[in-house]
Amino acid sequence: MTPSWYLDPLVARQKRDEHLALLRTWCDGHRGVMLKTDLFEEAHGADELLSAFPSDATIVGMDLVPETAFRARGRTLASVRCLASDVRRLALAGGSVSVIFSNSTLDHFDLTRDLEAAIRELVRVLRPGGVLIVTLDNPRNPLYGLLKWVSRRGWVSIRLGHTLSRHELADRMRSAGLEIVGSRVLIHNPRLVSTAIFFLLRRALGRHADVPIRFLLAAFDRLGRLPTRERTACFVAVCGRKPTSR
Repeated sequence: MTPSWYLDPLVARQKRDEHLALLRTWCDGHRGVMLKTDLFEEAHGADELLSAFPSDATIVGMDLVPETAFRARGRTLASVRCLASDVRRLALAGGSVSVIFSNSTLDHFDLTRDLEAAIRELVRVLRPGGVLIVTLDNPRNPLYGLLKWVSRRGWVSIRLGHTLSRHELADRMRSAGLEIVGSRVLIHNPRLVSTAIFFLLRRALGRHADVPIRFLLAAFDRLGRLPTRERTACFVAVCGRKPTSR
């Protein structure tokens, strides 16, 4: 099993595009030091994000696992600084980062208090006026519980922990001292179901599977227009800004 075996190339592209859209919407014009708190994508997948970060920014990527950080360093831009660090105890000075993009990082902790401690630590290193974007697995998705159960048995390369709804996440970020800029849900691709379907299509059709997979992804994406989108989304996303004066 390779770490990215479950992610079809077209799914990786969709995931990348939707996450970069968050960056464009909420961080346009911000430069300085930009931090990404998880390097799994950069180490293993086609859904990596750092190569699309602004070229005139100082880009830092971090991961808890040293091997992941080392592998990401070899697969991303030479200008990107990759470090191994615990997001609850970052090896960064307070107020040193302009933008933090924390995509599906804080939802691997088993305990709520660790997730909250990580948010407070991210706020600590954020400069006044800086922006923090956090995405988490959506606990309201009916497939989330099954995916978490599967991950706890080692059948996929990630392990799901505690997560929060969109409104709960906004409340935690607000309690940590941030002004909430916006929130949304994203990616309505039913991961467990679609993973099996896409895998079978690839096995049967190879590169010719692109057409039916694109069709299915477009069909799933339409779920985001329905009133049930809070339940069909894979992730929740919240953006907060650190006040310039307290």
